[in-house]
Amino acid sequence: MNPALHRPALFLAILALVVIVSGAYITSTEVAARLSQPDVFPALNQGLHRALAIGLTLLTLAFAIWTAITAAPKWIRWLSWSGVATLALAAALGLRTPPLSPAAAVRHALLAHLFLAIIAVIVVGTSAAWSRPPELADGPRKPLLKPAAIATPPFVLLQIALGALYRHDIASVLPHMAIAMGVTFLAIIVSSVVLQNYPRPAALRRAAVALISIVLAQVCLGIAAFLLLLLNYAGTPYFIPVTVAHVTVGAAALAASVVMGIEVSRGIPSRRA
Repeated sequence: MNPALHRPALFLAILALVVIVSGAYITSTEVAARLSQPDVFPALNQGLHRALAIGLTLLTLAFAIWTAITAAPKWIRWLSWSGVATLALAAALGLRTPPLSPAAAVRHALLAHLFLAIIAVIVVGTSAAWSRPPELADGPRKPLLKPAAIATPPFVLLQIALGALYRHDIASVLPHMAIAMGVTFLAIIVSSVVLQNYPRPAALRRAAVALISIVLAQVCLGIAAFLLLLLNYAGTPYFIPVTVAHVTVGAAALAASVVMGIEVSRGIPSRRA
């Protein structure tokens, strides 16, 4: 493990989640205000969200510079600067005079989710397990496992995009629900195949447990949020926590799916020795 990079990357991941939570709270209160009384929920100061986002951007820039100073691997440096570029694009959208247009708000949210996935890969890539030679899985060959694991992140991102389009009244909820079922099925299959066939490496199994747990939690939160809307409970104290958690866990699902794809590609040989 490289503590000089791993700990700052872990801090950036936590701060990114805080920024996503604050942004999701703003969006959820706006949705609740459209569906109920405007003053049911206390609004979050836009300045707080922007201050957190600016702080995250500056710290990510400092981290990217630090990767060059510490002679980090080239792919870590590339990912770090990609994170800076992602946050810069998100800031260019988020710093516009509120309220943002629905299309700009969707792009802003997607960039925040992408940044969390990028920083999650950096956290894994600077961990102790990654610094050791890869431990190859010993088990039956599953030719479709790698393609399925690699295909999962794009489908998760599509699901997130459709959810953002629905929250901002651009699209119906039906495409989001349809893709959600496909993502759930794909994540369960990939994780179950790993857990049933490969007792090692431990990092691969941890990634599988994380992915299936987060995706199932995401589905439960999505169902809860939809039921609250159907039952006209958007003006109750339960709506905001559920919808904020749904958005936040969705971001975590994207990060977990990316890590899962990396661990499968790294730990499972292309063909049996």
